[in-house]
Amino acid sequence: MIDKGSILKFALDLHPALWGGESWEVSAHPSAPSVVSGGVYDGRGLDELCPGFPLLAKVIYAKDRLSVQVHPNERTCMVTGGEPKTEMWAMLEDGVIYAGLRPGTTPSDVKAAVESGRFEELLVRHEAKKGDVFFIPGGLVHAIGAGSVIYEVQQSSNTTFRLYDWNRVGVDGRPRELHVEKSLQAIDYSLPVPSPAKGVDCPFFHFKQICVAGIATLPSVACCTVLFSAEGSFSANGVELRSRESALAAPSTPISVEGEGVLFAATQG
Repeated sequence: MIDKGSILKFALDLHPALWGGESWEVSAHPSAPSVVSGGVYDGRGLDELCPGFPLLAKVIYAKDRLSVQVHPNERTCMVTGGEPKTEMWAMLEDGVIYAGLRPGTTPSDVKAAVESGRFEELLVRHEAKKGDVFFIPGGLVHAIGAGSVIYEVQQSSNTTFRLYDWNRVGVDGRPRELHVEKSLQAIDYSLPVPSPAKGVDCPFFHFKQICVAGIATLPSVACCTVLFSAEGSFSANGVELRSRESALAAPSTPISVEGEGVLFAATQG
């Protein structure tokens, strides 16, 4: 565990993809743990320093639209396998997202839409604005539109079921693998279509946006705090955070932030 008062920054960890790519900002997931950059913990992995850290933070850069996906939750992962994954998106720029199925959609409708190549007709499209936050629980069908830039906080999980991929092909010229049966097992048809908000409080994480004009103080909490400079640059307890940089504050660390702009803060639920 990292010492009280520590604020860690991490080496850049980019994950390119057919549709663009993502930066894993803060991760202790065994598939790609963040590596500390600078300070007394330089070069050490977050999985070593905070084993079992339950959150994963990313920035998603969607040059093309992502596949239509669904993730299992704590209940359905017992059937589908994989890790449960509830997440949230904070829009860093205006963009299009798809979140939720049209009311009344049935499993038969989903299967038919996949087979016909007309799945978009079932999706709820959102013209999202910068600063909008969308809660995406496990079981909710979703996709990210082309041109969107999104900050994501999620459970520490790397399980994704690809339900539909817009009829495109991979780099080998073949359609990418779909996980239709597992997706059908994971979909929760009772979930409401999400509405844009400014923060999230759920059993797995808490997320808020903080407008800073001068000095702001974040209270000490018993768990780590993930910080992200969404707009502007800051100094957090003397640690510099340039625009769109992340850091992790140790548990029980009061945080004094100086600067001007919008700071994101996330903690485990």
